[in-house]
Order: sequence, then C-alpha cells, then structure tokens
Amino acid sequence: MSLYNYETPTPNPWPDAVRIKNNAQVAWRVLGWQTESDEDTVWTGIEERTGRLVCRMVGDDFDYLVDPDDIETLDREEYCGECGQIGCGVV
Repeated sequence: MSLYNYETPTPNPWPDAVRIKNNAQVAWRVLGWQTESDEDTVWTGIEERTGRLVCRMVGDDFDYLVDPDDIETLDREEYCGECGQIGCGVV
C-alpha cells in the first residue's frame, strides 16, 4: 500500500524501469502522478495532480516522491530485475 495517492496514465509513458538523477545506482518504477485532495474532492471525488511522480525502487516496497525532470528511462538489460542494481549483470 502506498503512502501517496497516485494515478497511472494510460498508456504509461514509463512502462519499464527508470533512473533517478540523485540515485543513479538503483532502478526505479514509476507508479504514477501523485494526486491530492482539494476543497472540492468531497463533492467531486476528483483529486488534483501535484506535478510529482510516485516512484518505488525495484525490489523495495516504500514509495518516494520524485520530480519528473529527474527521470531517465532504462533499457531492461541495464538493471537487475531482482535487486534493482544498475549494471549488476543479472537480467
């Protein structure tokens, strides 16, 4: 379960893992755009996007907020699908 509310766009522009500028050794998955309630959410049920992305490290279960400008897509061969380490060699 995520600490943050989020919506995943369709089609997902980040279908595989990404690299985050400040944490370039580990692959991340983008869960979606963070959303928050506003004063009308009680009536409309609609939450607004904050402009940040909810991301989770590959192999982890904790979510982090990331600026979309810090995201760089990775090819599947660039990271380990088990531990998430970039350059591990295990595909």
